[in-house]
Amino acid sequence: MIHMKSVIQKLAKVAGTNAIFILVCILLVTELLSINWYFQVVCVALVMLCIVILAFQKRKVYSLRNMDEINQHQRDEMLMYFSREYFEVYVVDLNRGSYEIVRSSERQGDYIRNLTGDFAQLMEMAIISWTKPPYRERFQQLLDTEEMKRRFESGEKKIEFIYKSYDEKWKRLECFPVPDYGDSNKKMIFALRDYTEEMHIRTNEVLAAEAMNDIYTLVAFRDIEADRYDCGYHRLENVLDFPDKGNYSDWVKLMLGSIHEKDREKFLTELSDERFHREGRAECEYRIRDKEGEYHYYRQYNAKVNVVSGPKMVILIRNIDEFKKHEIWKAEQLQKELEAKAKELEMTRLLAEKSKDLEKALQQAESANNAKSKFLSTMSHDLRTPMNVILGMAYMAKKHIEDAAEVDKCLDTILLSSQNMLALINDVLDMNKIESGVIEVRNKKEDLVKLIRDIELLIRNRCEENQQIFAIDCSRVTHRYVWMDKLRVRQIIINLLSNAVKYTPAYGRISMEVFEQTGSTETQCDVVFIIRDNGIGMSGNFVERVFEPFERENTDMADRIEGTGLGMAITKNLVDLMEGRIKIDSIVNVGTKITVTLPFVICDGEENGAESGEAAEQGKYPGKRILIVEDKHINMEIVKGFLEDSGLIIDEAANGREAVDKIRASEEGTYDLVFMDISMPVMRGDEAAMEIRKLEREDCRRMPIIAMTANAMESDVRNSYRCGMNGHISKPIEPGEVYMCLNKWLRRRQR
Repeated sequence: MIHMKSVIQKLAKVAGTNAIFILVCILLVTELLSINWYFQVVCVALVMLCIVILAFQKRKVYSLRNMDEINQHQRDEMLMYFSREYFEVYVVDLNRGSYEIVRSSERQGDYIRNLTGDFAQLMEMAIISWTKPPYRERFQQLLDTEEMKRRFESGEKKIEFIYKSYDEKWKRLECFPVPDYGDSNKKMIFALRDYTEEMHIRTNEVLAAEAMNDIYTLVAFRDIEADRYDCGYHRLENVLDFPDKGNYSDWVKLMLGSIHEKDREKFLTELSDERFHREGRAECEYRIRDKEGEYHYYRQYNAKVNVVSGPKMVILIRNIDEFKKHEIWKAEQLQKELEAKAKELEMTRLLAEKSKDLEKALQQAESANNAKSKFLSTMSHDLRTPMNVILGMAYMAKKHIEDAAEVDKCLDTILLSSQNMLALINDVLDMNKIESGVIEVRNKKEDLVKLIRDIELLIRNRCEENQQIFAIDCSRVTHRYVWMDKLRVRQIIINLLSNAVKYTPAYGRISMEVFEQTGSTETQCDVVFIIRDNGIGMSGNFVERVFEPFERENTDMADRIEGTGLGMAITKNLVDLMEGRIKIDSIVNVGTKITVTLPFVICDGEENGAESGEAAEQGKYPGKRILIVEDKHINMEIVKGFLEDSGLIIDEAANGREAVDKIRASEEGTYDLVFMDISMPVMRGDEAAMEIRKLEREDCRRMPIIAMTANAMESDVRNSYRCGMNGHISKPIEPGEVYMCLNKWLRRRQR
């Protein structure tokens, strides 16, 4: 009886389980064979009861399995897959909030007595019974099934976290949608697996990462299946900010935002998942911009590591700035060595195979030397010729000092020769300034027609002296007022017309036609200057090199004409500087046609330049007082001679310090204008101008100060204005410039 009771108790406990049922049957048969008929009847009844329970249990299991959309084949596959790693597997219907047990090795306690149930109740029990208090809040997110559905619908592939259970073991919970997750099937897999051993491995990974801190800037692990990364260590705070863990695709987008644009394609290609899966590793060098905007070199390694949970990607990033610097240095050294060897080979090749080139180089050197010698000879001749005239005429004027007509004739000749000498010097200086790149185009609003008329007066006088016919036509100029550098345009046209006058014999014809064409924009026009003459012309060979410095064609007439051979070179450089074009057509003994096209910006209305309206004739300024600051006595006398009939009161100062002291000691408003030399002893003129402007007097702030100096470069002019001066007159001084300056400033002050 005692043995029978134990059998019944066992039977009641198993409640129809297949393996226990068979055991019960065996025990019952044994009892039947060894006891009397009364007990045999009882045993038979119990066997019948077990059969009924078994049938009911099978029916219940069958109905449960048909309750979900997962069929037997799917369940078998699921069991086979999850039995490898997971000890608890549930299918959760997120719409209904229910669950079904697919696999359970522990049943997680006595509270789970059925194969199905309410998922919310399961989670509430799990929060209390499965996990230790510090990790319970992670289960709270699973209570909101609507939020779970939203996360899966947004594309999240897995919801997972690690917790520690009451048995001091680490467990990993993973939730992910079933393969056919959709509108009609909102189900997910809820699975648990042991994570204790992997946590130990994880600890070792962290220790390994710590050991690599001195080598790598970043050490991270990526779960490829979940598309998640977890940084074990990184030192990229000065480069970009990103969380220590998160979605790997988000991390890649963040990196691409700081990677150099030329390295982004390489980053995506060389570190692609396709390459990683194919080769098991990937490597790439790229540049990252830090928060201060500077780029640094990094090398990234992606390698596969195997852990208990499966293969993972380890990401190692290392700063290689020093390595790249060394590589660049080595490349530079190698480049230098290669260049040195190339030079040696080139020299060897030249010496061995290019003897003719050596001869040619020698000829070119001799030609250049001859050109310099010829230039010096020409300059010596062309400078000595007017100097001889100046000295001779000065001697003749002194000799005939009582003969006013003879003296006047000598002085006119001296002035003409001085102008020729100045033109030669200006050509040499202009060429030097052009080659040095110091000439700039300074555009102002100018009257193009007035400029042409002024040039016409100058050239017509020369033509009349040579008995030449001169004609000019500017009737087809539509826009009279344009933005241009008047000085440079005048220089170009006068150079070309002067050449036409020089190389055309008496009774020849010279003409200039000026007309306008449509420019590249609505506000721009192209002005074309066509200059024709029927002079001696040029050969085809000379036309090809006419713009080279010091070039002059050897003709009988050219040898008798003064010049340096720089005029056409200067003209070509000025045309190029103004973004224009120049073309020459010439035939020997027939004549020459030169076409110059210059682009100008159109402006409307009358000219507004204050200087252009001032006359260059001497005016009268009774009662006006000026100060001339000049350390050379002869220069002082020249300027005073220009102004002797102007009615001005003239004071003198020998240097900048004396000028400052005189103005400081004078009453306010004493001086109406100052002519200031620049290069002087004691104190320079530009320093004196700045000292005057600093004096705490109204007249010192408004008083016109005009530089009158031999410093004639563009930089010298700019320096004069920077020091507080109002104008700049270059030596040698032309009387007309002095008169124009006085008319501009003193008449303005009178008004």
